[in-house]
Amino acid sequence: MHLKSLKGTGFRNLSDFELEFSPTKNLFHGGNGTGKTNLLEAIYYLSIGRSHREAAEDEHLIQFNKDLMRLEGAAEARGGEILVESALNKEEKRLRINGEPQQKLSELIGRMPIVSLSPEDDELCKGGPGNRRRFLDMAISQFSRTYLADLQEYRRILHQRNRLLFDIREGRADAGSLEVWNQQLVNCGAKIIRKRLEVIDDLKEMAGSRYMRISGGRERLGLRYHLSCKTEPGEGVEQAFNRALASSFEFEKRRGLTMFGPHRDDLEITIAGHRIRNFGSQGQQRTAAIALKLAEAEMLAGQLGEKPVILLDEIFAELDRDRGGFLVDQLEPDYQIFIATAKEEDVSARDGFRRFRVEAGRVAPE
Repeated sequence: MHLKSLKGTGFRNLSDFELEFSPTKNLFHGGNGTGKTNLLEAIYYLSIGRSHREAAEDEHLIQFNKDLMRLEGAAEARGGEILVESALNKEEKRLRINGEPQQKLSELIGRMPIVSLSPEDDELCKGGPGNRRRFLDMAISQFSRTYLADLQEYRRILHQRNRLLFDIREGRADAGSLEVWNQQLVNCGAKIIRKRLEVIDDLKEMAGSRYMRISGGRERLGLRYHLSCKTEPGEGVEQAFNRALASSFEFEKRRGLTMFGPHRDDLEITIAGHRIRNFGSQGQQRTAAIALKLAEAEMLAGQLGEKPVILLDEIFAELDRDRGGFLVDQLEPDYQIFIATAKEEDVSARDGFRRFRVEAGRVAPE
């Protein structure tokens, strides 16, 4: 798949723009704070319906002193051309795909597969479990609509169960009413866990191979799924989940929160058998994050039958020239890539880029 064009108005600090892209290599270059990262964010938003910056709120995407943000893009995919229009004001989001209004933003996910790499990806290795769960959920959701539906249903059940725990604590509900929500949570949660385990088996091989090549074969990357509820020998996921909920009722009632399930699980990343979060150097964490994102791209390509778009945001600032060059070599010419960098010399020796100069929010092709 490749993005053919992008038109935007009222997005972040960017002046109105209308751009046509190369199906292979595209470069946004300019000084810090000029809007390069915002262009990548606009591409990601058009593909997913949300920002790739975890802390970003929708209202912050709308340019100061404007009431509306609008993005329009055309992409060439395996099934033909896709036209996406996304608009956002202070009250609502609106989405059209091929001219048809969409009631659910989730209809967009997987239509235009995308993978983003940036220095913030270090949080995959050194941040909390939520970063790694989000990575897994977004990767799987882009090729499995069943998983996405299960995830949405699980969040609905979890919200209802947490409300009930709070009401039980406050004396407004009876503890017996919790059982029906327990069963729904276990049934739906077990499907999510099984799919994550299946994907991690594949991801482990892909990411391990990428890490070995980037690091020169000096170390081995490992992945292991860590359940929030411990399993006994011979015990299945459902049994362990049910047992954890039953034994922790008083604790959960005091907290008013569900303390076990896929929303509390973690993806453990190791180097040479040691947890990278605790023992990995900054360079190891950076390399591991890149390996995971490259593995995600490889997995999406295999599952969907078409390559995702790749966004590289100031990635060279964290890598030496050899590793940065290796990264681009791994992606071209099969993937469409968008690179944002303040140092044009990082890619100046490479041919075939369509270049865009970004200055004070204005984007101009060169």
